[in-house]
Amino acid sequence: MATFPEEITYSGVTVEQKYESEVYHSKEGRHILHNLYRKLLIALDDVPVAERMVKTSFGDTHVMLYGHPSGKPVLVFYGEYALNPLAVRPLVRGLDLNRMWLIVPDPVGQVGFSSEKRLSFSNEEYGEWACQVMDGLELPAAAVLGYSFGAGIALQLCETSVLRIERLLLVMPSGFTNVSTAEITRLLRQVQQHNVLTEGAVKKALQPVLPFPQEEVTNTVRMLFLHAKAERKAVKCFNRKSLRKLNAPVCVITEKSDILFPGKDVIKRAQETIPYLKDSHLLSTGGSHCCLFHPEAAEITDCFGVMSDFILKAT
Repeated sequence: MATFPEEITYSGVTVEQKYESEVYHSKEGRHILHNLYRKLLIALDDVPVAERMVKTSFGDTHVMLYGHPSGKPVLVFYGEYALNPLAVRPLVRGLDLNRMWLIVPDPVGQVGFSSEKRLSFSNEEYGEWACQVMDGLELPAAAVLGYSFGAGIALQLCETSVLRIERLLLVMPSGFTNVSTAEITRLLRQVQQHNVLTEGAVKKALQPVLPFPQEEVTNTVRMLFLHAKAERKAVKCFNRKSLRKLNAPVCVITEKSDILFPGKDVIKRAQETIPYLKDSHLLSTGGSHCCLFHPEAAEITDCFGVMSDFILKAT
């Protein structure tokens, strides 16, 4: 967990301890991002929400619950440079929440209300953490949705606790192709050097992954760049050997224009890697990696129908 500044008195002299965190640059930045998280959560005013804290050996984990508890449990993992309420907004708006219950933990070591201790993909810590979250929620098994870099967490859970996955939906997934984030890395370096970043610079940097106007996404990413510490995660490419025990039905949703995880390449690799790939869908909205946020694409509406049908289908 983070160590917050506090005053200690030695012989009448007040000394302020240094703020230390693996996630945030400062106490003020942490406060800004937590307030933004709550603001984005309040914006989902037409969706039933609840939250819980779950203890794991990696630290406390904050879990958001969207929809009705009587619905089918769906464990959701989302990607980097994101805040929980915004990352899941397309899913909350598009999926059939009358019949499902989205269980969305703030990943440990990322911005949110979970422990600020960084975890390692290479040591399979995210898979172990995800399994312990399920234990804490008394969730023996569930449908799992991995979105963007969150797909890497979902696939790692397949390696560590494959029997706990009833169905697996991977959306714009990492874990199948190598990713180039050179422009984002350059932008982060600029922030670190000058501690300033204009909205225009962020829009320009995000253009390859967000080619249509989406002010809240742009603003959130800008706040994350300014106030959170960047981490380059080495998310491995999974192979057939590592997923050989996965016998749950799997569906993959990709976007042809996705510059991070090109849709055709991802589907090809998924077909070679996943033993029981039941279905795959290649979108062509031109919305790149953030196409689920596209405000006018009819194809996305149809896609959410496919996703809901897959999740709710009896295993």
